[in-house]
Amino acid sequence: LWHERDISHSSTERIILPDSCLALDYMLSIFTSIMKGLRVYPENMRRNIELSQGLVFSQRVLITLINKGMTREEAYKLVQDSAMKAWQEKQSFLSLLKVDKRITAHLSNRELDSLFDYGYYLKHVDEVFDRLGLTKVKKVKKARVESLAPRSI
Repeated sequence: LWHERDISHSSTERIILPDSCLALDYMLSIFTSIMKGLRVYPENMRRNIELSQGLVFSQRVLITLINKGMTREEAYKLVQDSAMKAWQEKQSFLSLLKVDKRITAHLSNRELDSLFDYGYYLKHVDEVFDRLGLTKVKKVKKARVESLAPRSI
C-alpha cells in the first residue's frame, strides 16, 4: 500500500525534518564564517601544484592515450610507470613522457605539451564564478609584490 500513510511514520518525520533544517543552518553558518575569513595565496597554490612535477596532468594523458586506441590497462601502466618515476626521482613527468617511446608512439611532443596546460582546468572559471554570484577572476600575467599579500574573497 505504497500510496497510503498512517501515523506510524509521523514520529520520525517530526524529528528528522526539523533536525535536518537545524543541521543545514549550522553547516551554512560555519561555511559562511570560513568564507568570510578565507585568505587566498595564488602564488602558493601554483607552487604547491608544481611540486607534483606535473602529475596533476596524468589523468589527461591517460584519457588521451585511451582515445588514441590504447586499452585502459595498457595506458594506465604506461602513465603509472612514468608517474612513479617522476615522483620518486623528483623529475618532470612531462619530460619522462617525452622520452618514453611507448608514449611518443601515440602522442607527439606538441600533443603532450598541450595536455600540460593549466588553462584547460580554468576555462570555465568565470562562468562558475558568475553562477555563484562571485566577482570575475582577474587574469594576471606577472605576479606583483602586492599580489603576494593575503586577500579575502
